[in-house]
Amino acid sequence: MVALAGLDHLEKLLAVVKSDGLDSVFSEGVPNGGQRSDVQNVSFQTYQEPLRSLQCSLVESKLCMAALDAIKARLAKKIRKMQRRCAPLVLEDGIQRIPDEILAHVFEAGHQMSAHSQFALRLSHVCGRFRRVSLRTPLLWTRLSSEHPSDQTEAYLTRSGQMDLQVTLSDHPGDEFRSSLQLMGTHSDRWSRLLLLMDPDDQEIFEEVGLAHFPRLRSIFYHGNVEPTGLQWAMPSLSQFEGFCSPFPLAVSFSFLLQLTSMEICFKDYASFDMTSLAHVLYNMSNLRNLSLEFQSCDAVDFDANLAPDTPKPQSFHIDSLKVTFGGSVALDLVKSLYAVLEYLVPSRVDISLLTHGDLHNFLTSAGILSYSSTIGLQFGFRCNLLLTIYLLLQNCKALRSLRIERSDFNAVAYMRPQWPHFPNLRHIQFYDCIMHEKNVEPMVRALLRCEDLESLEFISCHKISEDCLLNLHDIVGDRLTWGL
Repeated sequence: MVALAGLDHLEKLLAVVKSDGLDSVFSEGVPNGGQRSDVQNVSFQTYQEPLRSLQCSLVESKLCMAALDAIKARLAKKIRKMQRRCAPLVLEDGIQRIPDEILAHVFEAGHQMSAHSQFALRLSHVCGRFRRVSLRTPLLWTRLSSEHPSDQTEAYLTRSGQMDLQVTLSDHPGDEFRSSLQLMGTHSDRWSRLLLLMDPDDQEIFEEVGLAHFPRLRSIFYHGNVEPTGLQWAMPSLSQFEGFCSPFPLAVSFSFLLQLTSMEICFKDYASFDMTSLAHVLYNMSNLRNLSLEFQSCDAVDFDANLAPDTPKPQSFHIDSLKVTFGGSVALDLVKSLYAVLEYLVPSRVDISLLTHGDLHNFLTSAGILSYSSTIGLQFGFRCNLLLTIYLLLQNCKALRSLRIERSDFNAVAYMRPQWPHFPNLRHIQFYDCIMHEKNVEPMVRALLRCEDLESLEFISCHKISEDCLLNLHDIVGDRLTWGL
């Protein structure tokens, strides 16, 4: 057994605390609660009172602290061990107390948070109770895939009841694929989301197995070029289209475009992008409400004026949201051509992510899509000039009321300006997950909040800025400055 230095002194101190209380023991000017120290130190004998007693009390207090530190370290280690042992037992006990009906809702939430079809299988293999509850929860079994073996597909179809199905087709057509498609096709009236990851040239197999009517299909994800004969199905409920490298052919009519309310497409690695085709598609979407376009590494743009559709009037079509993302190397001519195509839109909210190389501010110049938007979100992939950005927005966005800049870094010198432009309509500015250097934040906050029309300036989860800095600024500028770190 190893002796613990100072333990006797600590026991004596705790006894006094127990009898006299904390306030009595640690009141100022009363060493050890008025108890005489039993520390023996020859060097203190020559001191006069009260120095002698104070020195003895100081040494005794340090001995108590050393004992406390040793005990605290051991106790903290024990607590960590006990917590590690208790955590799974507490979790197990909590799960056992949850009624089956609530547990089923938890499973459904987990299903919604995952994207693959293996969640249900893994869940059903945890324990007997999980299996019973999962088998009685149809939603967990609604994701089918052409890669599943036939017995798994049959089990999923049975367990899913009459719920909507998500179907993923990714194999090259063959006997197994054909058999799987025919099996899933017997429930095509329940298909609600279809992910087409197969070669577009192979989609003729749908006609071969007699699949052309999908009454509950609401969403399609499409990989690759849309073929002239593709997607010519009856889909009365379709409202969402997502695509990856999915341009539509010219001079081909796709009736489902008229009913789409949401479109999200990513175009990647194009030596020359056909903007004419995209314009035809967008101008045919008379019910569009939400549009998201992403361009990654597009070196040039091809816009054939002879084939271009009639351009709608600028700012003539209202939608809820528009999101545009540029990444990698994107030609500035493509950006300008895209802005010209989109100029007919009046989005309530615009989000632009500039994750590309080059002068980022060129991507905001002449952006007519920003002119009539009341809410704008920006993200920059490289360090930029914040003051110049705001000036560009001021020139292009007369209706801007709310600005959100996220996941961005700014030139540390360029936005240290004592005066900022006046924003006649701007009411809210939020910086989210940005790098904000304290030495530049203070002049920016002071200058922006000199404008009385600005109702709030908010910093959420920003880096390199402390709460002390924001508290000090809040004392100066008031409640219009808010934050969450």
